[in-house]
Amino acid sequence: MKNKNPFNTLFPFDLDKIENLEKIKKNCSNIQYAWLSGYFWNLANQNSSELISEKNKLFQKENTEKTITIISASQTGNARLLAKRFNEYLNNENKKTNLINASDYNFKKIKNEYFLIFIISTQGEGEPPEEALSFYKFIMSKKAPRLDNLHYSIFALGDTSYDLFCQAGKDFDKKFSELGGKRLLNRLDADIEYEENYIKWSKELLLALNKIDISSVSYLKKNNKESFINEVNIYTKYKPAVATVLVNQKITGRNSTKDVHHIELDISNLNIIYTPGDALGIWYQNSTQLIKKILKLLSIDMFDKVKVKDKLITVFDALKNDFELTINTKHIVQKYADITQNKFLKKIISNDKDLNNYVKKTPLLNMIYDYPKKLSSQQLISILRPLTPRLYSISSSQSETNDEVHITVGVVKNMISGTLHLGGASGYLSQFLKIDDSIKIFIEKNNNFRLPENKDLPIIMIGSGTGIAPFRSFIQQRDNDGSRGKNWIFFGNPNFTEDFLYQLEWQKYLKKRLLTKISLAWSRDQKQKIYIQDKIRENGKELWKWVEQGAQIYVCGNASKMAKDVEKALLDVFSENSSMDIEESSEFLNDLRIKRRYQRDVY
Repeated sequence: MKNKNPFNTLFPFDLDKIENLEKIKKNCSNIQYAWLSGYFWNLANQNSSELISEKNKLFQKENTEKTITIISASQTGNARLLAKRFNEYLNNENKKTNLINASDYNFKKIKNEYFLIFIISTQGEGEPPEEALSFYKFIMSKKAPRLDNLHYSIFALGDTSYDLFCQAGKDFDKKFSELGGKRLLNRLDADIEYEENYIKWSKELLLALNKIDISSVSYLKKNNKESFINEVNIYTKYKPAVATVLVNQKITGRNSTKDVHHIELDISNLNIIYTPGDALGIWYQNSTQLIKKILKLLSIDMFDKVKVKDKLITVFDALKNDFELTINTKHIVQKYADITQNKFLKKIISNDKDLNNYVKKTPLLNMIYDYPKKLSSQQLISILRPLTPRLYSISSSQSETNDEVHITVGVVKNMISGTLHLGGASGYLSQFLKIDDSIKIFIEKNNNFRLPENKDLPIIMIGSGTGIAPFRSFIQQRDNDGSRGKNWIFFGNPNFTEDFLYQLEWQKYLKKRLLTKISLAWSRDQKQKIYIQDKIRENGKELWKWVEQGAQIYVCGNASKMAKDVEKALLDVFSENSSMDIEESSEFLNDLRIKRRYQRDVY
């Protein structure tokens, strides 16, 4: 018997049904094809409807589980450290988290966030840290989206000795709220001693998050290379390594207005890996001479015992290692005035402008010298700020120096009322640290100041004074890597003969053509002062060509003056050598920042 449908070996239909399908096919769009596919699949699987229902429930459940995004914006590493701690804290509580640095955050997708925890420090005059600048500009612009679904909390880090205390955190908090965001907790503004505040805030925030049903899955972005480096670098701010001093040499001339030291440390017995762009954290000690002067003026015996972090130690040891003695602050003046009841100081603290001026002009020692008073050792400790480590840009590449790490230290010197006052850390490093001495250190990673991965790309390095330090590490690394990209340095200082830091090295790199060009600005070698920004404008046409060729721009130096003047000069160069106006140039520069082609290490 013949088969009625000759095609049934290929299709499970008779000819009539095939003809009907062909008619439908001719009049359908792609979207309709897709719908029919799903429709017929559903009919074919009606017996599995319960399974489908369960899958849908699971899918819906997965999509209602909200990730807690934790962003850190750090200047000296404290915000980054707290963000990691808070991430671990939430992970231990089975929360779904995404930990990320502000520089890596795709801030244009912030409208999709449900939970956002932002831990942010400040730099300069209350400004956001470098890695959060693009995020800050975006969120403050007209491009910022509505954040009606956002639940957020901000932990702001600052220093109460500055007028604009935690201003960056305050700005983000205000703007998030204006855009419709809802606070999980009120913003917390923390001073340099933030541990108790952090513990209280983290516990209260966990309670706030627990009121909402969220995921029990933990997620953490990690770079394999960074993970390896973190395993090697077991030393931290609170568990520093002990290195040995190999070299401590002044590198400015005898007649220089600046005192700059090149310091080399032996790390051969330490598991330390660093990258050009990183900073070295230094735990310093206060001057014995300074301590004795303060104790004598306050009639305190150096062997008196005080309680510091639940330990009884001598007041001398406490002042040596645990408290800041070289920086005066408004809070110190206020506390000292309250304890001493000094009429002059009482009058000073009643006027904020007078208090600001007094703090700027009067070191702690001078204040005590002018208004001495017999205090107990514990009263003295109560008015002081805790000592914090100082960070210095690393001025060497480990590829070249192997078991050494180098830093370039500018000594802070102030002559006040006929007395020379040295900076706490810079004075310790330059005046008291001798060859073979031990020093406590740690590496502070700076992923926002990195050489390009593409070694053929040109780079432009702009720095004044000790801002030259990281560029020494950059050029050493480029030399070691055999990089073919062009290298251009802009460097400024007062005098050619006295202040040309690492002059012989730069000449060597020029001679071997690794350094393509060096543009120097000596502000006091002629009547009319010439600064680094003048050299940028002078070379504007060529600089713009380098930018068009894909050059990455790096700036290192003073945030409040030098870095701002340089940025203005760059905007002028962009505008004058392209069709952009100043506003468009600003957007272009910010775009370079986002693409990591404009990186700054400012302080």
